[in-house]
Amino acid sequence: MANSTELLKESLLKYNSYSEDWLCDYFNHDNGGYLVVDKQRIEHSKISKNEKEKFSKEYTMSMVFAQNGYKIEMLKERPGFSSSDITIDGVVAELKKTSSHNNIENYAKKAVDKQGAKIILFELEKETVYIKEKLKKLKIRGISIKYYFSNNPNKIMLL
Repeated sequence: MANSTELLKESLLKYNSYSEDWLCDYFNHDNGGYLVVDKQRIEHSKISKNEKEKFSKEYTMSMVFAQNGYKIEMLKERPGFSSSDITIDGVVAELKKTSSHNNIENYAKKAVDKQGAKIILFELEKETVYIKEKLKKLKIRGISIKYYFSNNPNKIMLL
C-alpha cells in the first residue's frame, strides 16, 4: 500500500501530465486534490449569461471537492447531448445544487439515466430532515452520493 507521500507524488504527476487542452487550475499540496478544466468548457461558458452562471456554480462546487482532496476534471460541454459535468477521481459525476428536498430525486434520476453519471455531487443550501430522507432513498436505490452543506464546505459527506 502506498503511503501519503507516494500518493501525493502520484497525484502531482497526474496533474502535471494534462495536455494543453486543459487548464491546470488548482493543486492541493496537502492532500493531492486538484482541479483541471477543459479549455473548451471555459470557452463555452462565454456564449451567454446563463452559461457563465452555470460554469461559475460548477467551478465553485468543483473547487470545494478539489480542496477536500478529490481529483476533479471539469469536462467540456457537448451541445445537444446530455452528458456529465465532471469526473471525480476518474469516475463520471454530475454536480447539483439545491436549496430544498423537492428536486433531489429528479436531479439524481436525470444525472444517472440521461447524463451517465456514476456519482452525484450535491451542494445543499440547508440541512433538513427532508433532505436527509431523500438522500437515504437514493442510497437505497444504489446511487452514489457525495454532498456538503453550503455553510460547511470543508465537510464532504458520503452516501
